[in-house]
Amino acid sequence: MQPIEYQILLAAGSVHPDTDQQAYLCKLLAAEFDQDRLIKSAKKEGMTGLLYKSLKKAGILGFLGHRQMQQLQSFYYRTVQHNLQIVHDLKEILRRSNEKGVRVVLLQGIALLEKIYKDIGLRPLTDIDLWVLPEKREVFDTLMTQLGYQRDRLYPNTFRKGMTIVDINSHILWADRIRSRRQLLIKSQRVLYDNIEILNFEGEPVGGLDEVDQVLYLSLHAFKHCAGRLVWLVDIKHLIAGWQTSSWKALFDRAGELGQVNIVCYMLYLMGHLFNLKPPADIQATAAGRNPAWLERVILEKRLNGRPL
Repeated sequence: MQPIEYQILLAAGSVHPDTDQQAYLCKLLAAEFDQDRLIKSAKKEGMTGLLYKSLKKAGILGFLGHRQMQQLQSFYYRTVQHNLQIVHDLKEILRRSNEKGVRVVLLQGIALLEKIYKDIGLRPLTDIDLWVLPEKREVFDTLMTQLGYQRDRLYPNTFRKGMTIVDINSHILWADRIRSRRQLLIKSQRVLYDNIEILNFEGEPVGGLDEVDQVLYLSLHAFKHCAGRLVWLVDIKHLIAGWQTSSWKALFDRAGELGQVNIVCYMLYLMGHLFNLKPPADIQATAAGRNPAWLERVILEKRLNGRPL
């Protein structure tokens, strides 16, 4: 059974909550729950910004005690400050990499700030995740050193300067760290790279995964980390919420091409049960033969109840 604190976080997972969502959130806040556990859980799940803004928009932030309200507000403004620094530093990295002719692709949270969240305090970022093809890595690593970043002694793909951490991938599925991960895709990562879009990040051109590849990649990333943070699932929810049949079909076609249909089905199971978000009926019928088996459902239900897999 879902703890009420987890139900509150699920209800707060909308960038633009409508009146029904706000009313439901108000109903949950009126019940008995552990406010300290809610704030602690929101921080662990990456949901402090969304919770703060959802409660504020619904006019129920005052339902929290003064200390808990101050904590939540403090988390939000610290996220704003940290993310602004990350954006500033990434802009400089992109300026230099573009001068050197190195195409950088944004991955994970940093790729979603402008696309989904708009408000820079809603989505906490721990680092900047970038994808640079192997043939450009040496040039890019030199560039990072010239910008004052220091390579981590234990994790050579990680560079640090002050509070900014940059994680650089030469393989989109982290095979530069564990070689067997190359086998996760039945085709070369070049298939994904050749399909990137060119975006504008603070005036600098940068690569980004197209929406279908983004959903597939984020699903793989979430399951790699045992779906350990709710915000990773909320990211995907916002990407697919307005999809038409053609987009769903494109996702299943892409997943089939790359050998990842099961991952998509697992993710849809979570989306349906956590957010009541389901694809059109004809897509559900197509995917019915790939529904999770009993043991898979037992594992997935851990996340449904607020625990990592």
